[in-house]
Amino acid sequence: MTILDRIEASLADFRPRNPREFVALQLARRFDDLPHLAKYLAVAKRYAKRTLLEAAQIARTRHELNRAPLPELFFEVLAEQDREERAA
Repeated sequence: MTILDRIEASLADFRPRNPREFVALQLARRFDDLPHLAKYLAVAKRYAKRTLLEAAQIARTRHELNRAPLPELFFEVLAEQDREERAA
């Protein structure tokens, strides 16, 4: 069992302890991506709730346009925001 497998297994019965973790859980559920909940928890620690929700909205719009997987688009939007902030 790899480290990632252990992390995912430990999150099987995850219960959010704060609003950020709740948002992460809801995003993973909405994107049908619970096996990767750890990634959502990591970005929830790093970004404000508003940023996460805006990224989710942009990802949904992009998904409707090109049918790429929502989780992939969500993390792509966050990476774009990081690049824009570094360039500013």
